[in-house]
Parts: sequence; C-alpha cells; structure tokens
Amino acid sequence: MSTPPSSELLLQLFRLQEADRHRVGRALHNQVGQALSAIRMGAHLVQSEDDADLRAEDLLEIIRASDEAVAIVRDLHATLHPPQLDSIGLDAALRAEHERLFPGAALALAALPHAPDTETALVAFRIAQALLRAAVAADRAPAMMLAGDTDAAGAFTLDLLMHTGDIAELPLLQALASAVGGELTAVAGASWRLRLPYGPLPVASADPA
Repeated sequence: MSTPPSSELLLQLFRLQEADRHRVGRALHNQVGQALSAIRMGAHLVQSEDDADLRAEDLLEIIRASDEAVAIVRDLHATLHPPQLDSIGLDAALRAEHERLFPGAALALAALPHAPDTETALVAFRIAQALLRAAVAADRAPAMMLAGDTDAAGAFTLDLLMHTGDIAELPLLQALASAVGGELTAVAGASWRLRLPYGPLPVASADPA
C-alpha cells in the first residue's frame, strides 16, 4: 500500500502551482496585453496616416510589437508544456529549456537508447526544469548528461552539474521522483542525479500476416 503524501508536500505543491499561475497571468496581462494594445494603437495610426514614410514606420512598429507578443506566448507555452517533449523527445526538450534559461550556453546532450513513457519523461523534465531554475540564481549554466541502461527493462539517469543555493522544493521533487519508482539524490560535489525507470514499453502491434 502506497504512503499518502504529507500535508506539507501537498501545501508546497499548491503554492508552486499558484506561483506559476500568478507568473503566467502577470505575463499575459503586463507583457502580452501591452503588446496587443500597442498593435491596436498602431493600426489606428496607420488608418489615419497620409504620409507614406510615417505609415511605413508605423507598420514596422506593429510588426515589432507582434513579434514580441508571439515570443512571449511561445515562451509561456514552452514553460507550461514543452512541445519538444511530445514530438522530438526528452533530450530535445531539455536542450531547449537549457537554451531558454541560459541563452547562448552550449549543451551537448545525447539521446536515450529508447524513449521513456510519456508520464516518466514529463516527470524527468519537470524535475530538471526546477533544478535549472534554481541554477539561474547562481548565474552559471549547468552541464547535463543523459544516459540509459542497455537493458530495455532498466532505467535512465540525468546528471546535472550545477551550483545552487538551497532548493526549497527539493522534498517535493524527491517525492515526485519516488512516485514513479525513481530517486533524486545529491552526488559528491555540486551535482544532482535523477534516476528513473523507462516506464512500460509500448505494446508491439501484431503482425497482420
């Protein structure tokens, strides 16, 4: 029989979820809302502008504001659910998140021998995402290494070499890893190791012949 999560962990999860909702709401209101207002104002100016040069200038401003709004929305979408996780895989999603948080920092991350199941991959990504956010405060891009056991029924590991202070949500991250049959542990030095099972393998379709 599984042990129910403690009330402290549930409360911590609730606080983290609310913090994420607040951050997304603030970005939508302050950044996307302002960009859309600028686009609307620019469109009205273009309608009433007779000078061709000023009209072209206003159109360029509309394009700039549109690009800014699109970039913000894409960033929010990547934060809420990385598109690479479904279409390309865990390694691509981790590289994209690393680049998003540490622009210009190179990261070579090999793909796993085979993909984890969807839920396990998402757990791995969310734990890595939380650790990467903790590294942002230290202003130092961490290195990551992804490796899988050769046994198809084995597990995979994600090592993060990073410098951070205290990680407030560490008990929650460790409980999340444990919930899918894995573990998150500190390794000698400034690094973390996440080890998770691949999860159930997809059932091969029967040969129609």
